[in-house]
Amino acid sequence: MCNYCGCRAIEPIAQLTAEHEEILGLSHLVANALAGDDREAASTYLVRLRDVLVVHDAVEELVVYPAMARQPEFADRVGTLFDEHDDLDRVIRNALHSDDRGDDWAAVSTALEVLVEHIDHEEHGLFPAAAVCLDPADWERATAVRDGHGPRSDPTV
Repeated sequence: MCNYCGCRAIEPIAQLTAEHEEILGLSHLVANALAGDDREAASTYLVRLRDVLVVHDAVEELVVYPAMARQPEFADRVGTLFDEHDDLDRVIRNALHSDDRGDDWAAVSTALEVLVEHIDHEEHGLFPAAAVCLDPADWERATAVRDGHGPRSDPTV
């Protein structure tokens, strides 16, 4: 994660970055469980990952992405980020509701690789730019979206 531009001084970015760290950790746990052919553990970690993504993605999709799409140089990239969220959501849903088909779980491994790149693009491109481009009202909306989603479920479940 980037520590150079100071964008984490903005609380919503700090929260998104902390979630990125949690997302990467859970992704690693899912990948390790899949490598060990432990679908039960992979499912457990995937549910936890999905739960983190619910609030995280809401803040990005309802505030950060639309605000950054107002910047012409980010409009195309933001569209790709939205698509990557949709793709990951679909892959997670299919895996968690699969009848244990290998293709659904193989898609999870691929999606987790894309997720690492997705986070890198946000941390080293989008978030530093958002720190400059978004106004105080945008950050207030980000906080309101997060607050509106309430506390996450117990991460130990």
